[in-house]
Amino acid sequence: MSSVVEDICELLDSYNGRDKVVRLTCYALKLYGCIKGEKPWQAAGSRLSNARMMLRLFDDIPMIRHTYNYGIGRHESTKMAAFLGVLANIVDQAFLPVEKACWLHDVGVLRLSPQAAEKLDVISTVLWAAGLYISLLQTFQSIRHLWWSRDCLQTCSESGGAAARQNLDVRLTLQAITAGKLCLDITHAVSCLPPGWLWGDRIGPTKVAAIATTSSVIGIALYFAKKRLLK
Repeated sequence: MSSVVEDICELLDSYNGRDKVVRLTCYALKLYGCIKGEKPWQAAGSRLSNARMMLRLFDDIPMIRHTYNYGIGRHESTKMAAFLGVLANIVDQAFLPVEKACWLHDVGVLRLSPQAAEKLDVISTVLWAAGLYISLLQTFQSIRHLWWSRDCLQTCSESGGAAARQNLDVRLTLQAITAGKLCLDITHAVSCLPPGWLWGDRIGPTKVAAIATTSSVIGIALYFAKKRLLK
């Protein structure tokens, strides 16, 4: 029991871990509210969503440091991996000020015409979806590399490298689950776009909340799985 409590406390002590828990709570409340048709539960979920967004207002400096340290990805094993890493940093770096501008407009500090505000909101959602899609491509790259490593290990090792191969199998499984989670997140992000953008606005709020809740559960499960299995 103490081990479980320690794991939960460790999750909540980190910024990313707490965000995962708040995200799960946010969409679980929205899902319950949509199923029961009760607005207060949906409002509670929206308040938590706003809280997550407020915390992201201060992510610029850590993101700039990450982008600077990453550079042009010279440490990556392939040029494609480096390209995707640089592209991901550019998209994430652009998303933060756009999201801030949307928030400033919502609170009345930044005054924009309805058309400009709508375009800004669309740009924010497109950058969100683009960042997720790049992450999915990076995950596929990782899966491909792990498969190659596993095949090489099995071919070059006389004993088949059972322990090392088992470790690679675990990593492959976790990456495959991560890819599935990212697919759910992309579905969620695109559904927030206006009509005419792929499947934008075609999925009802209940299904969107269910997709986001499922993704959040998978995210926390992956956190604990990596902690337990990748030692």
